[in-house]
Amino acid sequence: MSQESVINEIRESLNGRPGQPIVFGVCNALAERFGKEPWVFRLAAIVLALFWSLPALAAYIIAGLVMKETELRTRTFFSGLAIVIRENVERGAAWLRECCTTDERGDYHRG
Repeated sequence: MSQESVINEIRESLNGRPGQPIVFGVCNALAERFGKEPWVFRLAAIVLALFWSLPALAAYIIAGLVMKETELRTRTFFSGLAIVIRENVERGAAWLRECCTTDERGDYHRG
């Protein structure tokens, strides 16, 4: 496989569907701002995430919240995530209450 065909394959994989952000749309928004192709920024984000996972993730989330083009999508994602987490915590708490109930003698039993 030639170098050019490898680069083309990476480009096609990282470009995603036209107009559809892969996560928050940060790389696409940066590409539009700087007049480059989105795959360049996506590849850079992946490489940064491989070596500096937490700082790269934090920078990506902050960019998603700060950039006007991606703010709504990022905030919507985290609102939905908060709802899912809350529902799962409530389910887990209900399961623990059911699991750890005591009878009249003070013995634990499964409800």
